[in-house]
Amino acid sequence: MSRSTLPMFFRAAALAVAASMATAAWADDDDDASDLRDGQWVQWIYSIPASVSPFTDITGQNCMVGQSGSTWYLAPRSGGGTASRSCTIPQGVKLQFAVAGSLYIYAPGFCGDVAGVSDHELRAIIAAVTDKVKVNVTLNGERVKATRLRSKVFATALPADNLFAPLCGASPVPAGIYRTVDDTYYAEIDNLRPGVHTLQMVATNGTTFNQNLVYTLNVVPRLRP
Repeated sequence: MSRSTLPMFFRAAALAVAASMATAAWADDDDDASDLRDGQWVQWIYSIPASVSPFTDITGQNCMVGQSGSTWYLAPRSGGGTASRSCTIPQGVKLQFAVAGSLYIYAPGFCGDVAGVSDHELRAIIAAVTDKVKVNVTLNGERVKATRLRSKVFATALPADNLFAPLCGASPVPAGIYRTVDDTYYAEIDNLRPGVHTLQMVATNGTTFNQNLVYTLNVVPRLRP
């Protein structure tokens, strides 16, 4: 087995805030934490074709791809490094986002994965990666809490044009449904007022991975009926 610890800092992959916003520190029975443990953020990011992925996007031009409903997702920066993204979002949505961590999309027979690897072994592989990660998230200069969440085992649907293509060379992972586990730091921001806000996600494992990602969030007032 090789490749698939697709770390969210991602080779494989927040703090008391002002009155204009709110944050969440999830309890085990919290509905938002439950959604993330069920893999909803992972399923969002990996279902999007690589050609328009918010994960590899430099400028933020793809930040609205795949968004709907009252919860919108943001992505960290594939491979880490420094990047600035601009994103327009509607007033009233909740933002949930991965900061850094690791996941394993298990595709036996492809990209170096072998058959017969247990869920316990997959979890151990990604935990060893995430154990080394330190994160810091700020919104308008105020710290935001990031919570480490270990997922249930869930299914991830990959399109043909998926994010593994540049990693797997001659043995790409084809479109399909794959068993997945996730061990990642997540954060949430709710009730952002209209206007411009600055979100910064910093993460490091102390050696090979460093991320400094800045989002400029333009919150647009909701339309009045």
